[in-house]
This record gives sequence, C-alpha cells and structure tokens, in this order.
Amino acid sequence: MAANKLVIVESPAKAKTISKYLGDGFTVLASVGHIRDLAEPSALPAEAKKGYMKQFAVDIDNNFEPYYLINAGRKSAVADLKKALSDADELYLATDEDREGEAIAWHLLQVLKPKVPVKRMVFHEITKDAILESLQNTRAIDENLVKAQETRRIVDRLYGYEISPVLWRKINRGLSAGRVQSPAMRLVVERERERMAFISAKYFDVKALLDPKTGNDPNFEAKLLSVDGKRIATGESFDDMGVMKPGVLLLDETSSNAIAKGVKTSVIEVASVEAKPSTRKPAAPFTTSTLQQEASRKLRLSAKQTMDLAQSLYQDGHITYMRTDSPTLSGQAISAARNQVKSMFGAEFLPDSPRLYAGKSKGAQEAHEAIRPSGEVFKTPNELASVLYGRALDLYDLIWKRTVASQMLDAKVSTTTAKLK
Repeated sequence: MAANKLVIVESPAKAKTISKYLGDGFTVLASVGHIRDLAEPSALPAEAKKGYMKQFAVDIDNNFEPYYLINAGRKSAVADLKKALSDADELYLATDEDREGEAIAWHLLQVLKPKVPVKRMVFHEITKDAILESLQNTRAIDENLVKAQETRRIVDRLYGYEISPVLWRKINRGLSAGRVQSPAMRLVVERERERMAFISAKYFDVKALLDPKTGNDPNFEAKLLSVDGKRIATGESFDDMGVMKPGVLLLDETSSNAIAKGVKTSVIEVASVEAKPSTRKPAAPFTTSTLQQEASRKLRLSAKQTMDLAQSLYQDGHITYMRTDSPTLSGQAISAARNQVKSMFGAEFLPDSPRLYAGKSKGAQEAHEAIRPSGEVFKTPNELASVLYGRALDLYDLIWKRTVASQMLDAKVSTTTAKLK
C-alpha cells in the first residue's frame, strides 16, 4: 500500500502551492487559521462557570489554566482533517514558524490526537527547494513558542476584557483593547494630556528670495539665522510650557518687518561656503514594521493593505515570510543580493565583505530572517511584471530594492552651506 502523508498548513492558497511541490504520496490540507481558541465565557458549560473562569474562561486560581473550545466556524474543517488523518501514516504540521503558527500546530495535536508519527515542518519561503529542505529537517513542537503565544492570549483576555467595555462606552461599540491596543490607548491618552497642557509661543523669522545676478543661476531662498552674532529663536527654542531657552533672540512682528525692509535695499554678499562630504549607509532589510512604514510612506498603503499584499506574495512563493522582527539575511540571500548588484550595477558598487544586520531588541521575535525576495536567485520586478500587477508589484519592487541595496556600498553625499551677510 502506498504511503500517505498528511501535511497541514494554515491557508488553502498555501496548501495548493505546496501540494504541487510535494507531489504524490502527500495530502495537503488547510486548517484555515486557528481551529481552537479561548472559549467565550458565555459558551462555557455550566460546570465550568465558577469563579474567575465564568468571567474570563481562564482559571486564575489554578495556574491560569485556559479553557479552549473549537471555533464554531472550524468544526467542519476539523472533521475533514480527522477524516484525512485516519488514512495517513504520517502527519506533518507545516503551520507558520512564529508563535501563532506554533500554537496552531499544538492545538491541532490536542484536537486531532494522532496515532501516527508527527513531525513539525518549518520554512520561511514557499519555494520548491525550501519545502523539500524543510521536509528533510523536521523538528518537534517548540513548547516555548506555544507558551509565549498562550501567555499573550491569556493576558489579552484578562486585560482586554476589562478595558474594552470602557472603549464601548466612551468611543464606539465593538472596539477591542487587547494586546497592543491597551498600551496604545495609554500612549494616546498621555499624548492628549501633553497636548492639552501645551502652551504655545509666538515668534517670527525672516526669509529672502535672492537673485544671484550671475549667469543663469536660479533664484534661491535663504533663511535668517542670526542678528549681530546672536541666533534668532525658532520653534525648537521653546519648551512645552512655552518658555524660551536662554541665549537666543526673539523677533517680534515689528523687528522682523524692519529687518526684512532693510534687507530689500541691501546688497547681500556671500561670507563663506562650506561643503561637508558625508556617507549614508544603506537601510537594513525589511522587518514587518519597517515594511509597513515604508509602504505607507512611498505607496500610501495602510498596514493591513501591506500585510494582505505581503501575505499573497509569500503564499505565491515570491517573498519570504512577512512577519519577522529580524533584519538578518541568510547566507543564501546575501549571496543572491551581492551577485545581483555585481551583474546589474558592477563590482565597484559592492563592499569587500557582506553587510550583516542584527535586530536591536533582545526580546524580538527572530524566528525568521528579514523579508526579502525568495530563492537563491532573486527575480527582478521586470521579470515578475507578467504575473504581478498594481500594488502587489509595487510592494515586491520595494522589497527587492531594499534587499539588494542593503548589500551595496555607502552612498556618498555632499552638503553645501553658504553663509550670507
């Protein structure tokens, strides 16, 4: 009888792609995300509705033991998985490698109760090489990752459930104050209090549009910095209470108008010109947060739009996993980026040794490398223009450029400052 191995992933799209790489002998199904979660207190059986359990579905008096139930919309998926498992001789749990993915794999074990060998299959990009390699390098469930996710979920329940009703009363029904929402709300409140306590201050400055009168040089704007050797006040010269820092000159409307009137009838000369050369290192490869920030700045995408597009790019095998706190690139990625720099721009744009990046936070989740194009040879945006369209192609272009640029030489910049009198 031919072997039948059941592989469980999170999404149907991912299942479809991976099944093509694994071929015969493998059945790839999707759990469609979490199949089990903390029970809603109202859904608890009568015997469990005691003490704090009936309020949070967490037994605070018994080492914070959670009460889990299969999600209502996942019962048919669980039934399909159990049926497929009954015909399998091995089970591969191929959910994502982060906390949530590890927790999904753990919950699948608890619900399916497999009697066949179980292997944890992890990968950070959906390419044939990565899938086949993960198949040969399986591991056990990482209990530490499971506990980390479970802890976050319980804290979410204990605190979010308490704070959310406040939001419903004060702002709008349906809002959640779990996880990051609670500290985020505190930051908003603290900033609002600072805004309410802020005292404004008034100051004036003077700008001049100058005509060089030499050759075809264009007009340019100059800003008044000092009067009689004393720097004039700017917005940075005041604290939040509106008090001006010592050592600066405050211009009022009358004095600034007088200076502007005098400048109009004066001949202004260049007192000095100073050019300061500098270098600018390339930015690190993308993490989840830096990708969201850059996509917002350059593509005007919301965080959700960015992650939806990145999820699609990942599931189609174009980029590595898109939820990561690590800017680190694998050896394969560094080699691919350096080879692409050399072939497209020339060896003179390559540093002598590869650039290495590390995360700043000791507590960061670095189960994955940075977000980058997948594979050992990066496909350029032009090569994917026939299969990617619109914002998906724009986002891939952003990721490709950041990854390749991260292995290039420093940019050389020169800043010229002219002082006029």
